[in-house]
Amino acid sequence: MKTLSAALLLCLPMIAQAADSPLAASTEKEKKVCRSEESTGSLFVKRVCHTKTEWAALDIEGQRSAEHIQNQSRGNGVDIPR
Repeated sequence: MKTLSAALLLCLPMIAQAADSPLAASTEKEKKVCRSEESTGSLFVKRVCHTKTEWAALDIEGQRSAEHIQNQSRGNGVDIPR
């Protein structure tokens, strides 16, 4: 019983700190959105879950990568950073 109470007392500051963190608060409020993604060479569909803001960031990064590849394939060598 003493060991359990000692462990609890040691963990309380970490739990309180995690609850006060703005990052923890923002992720708890946002719901997860799941998408099914197909992998090249695999017959299985993978389910990936992120928040809406994370999906938006991933979509923007994907668009930038596609634009970069298209600009390189045109041979103009101009890659406009955004």
